[in-house]
Amino acid sequence: MRKRAGRKYWTKLVDEFERTSGETHAAFAARHGVRKTTFQRWLYLLRNERREEPTSGAVRLLPVRIAVGPNEQMVLVELGSGLGLRVATGTDPSYVAALVAALRPC
Repeated sequence: MRKRAGRKYWTKLVDEFERTSGETHAAFAARHGVRKTTFQRWLYLLRNERREEPTSGAVRLLPVRIAVGPNEQMVLVELGSGLGLRVATGTDPSYVAALVAALRPC
């Protein structure tokens, strides 16, 4: 009976695949004696986790321009790329920050 490989093994294998990346998933899996579907599941899982990790703990800032509207009861927050957010004057800044974070480009 074959011992089940753990996260450390799959991380090492995925790292190797990403460095070399000249083979298809099937060829790479066959060369390492693992099932292609299992390799792909770990590949996608680890890629997804890496994508969600904050890079180097740094805070990512977006350029924001705030303009007071003509009736001065609304504020326009331009997020770039043609996106904007209109909020009432006096809206809680932490709420606006949460909205901006949720709307940031992926």
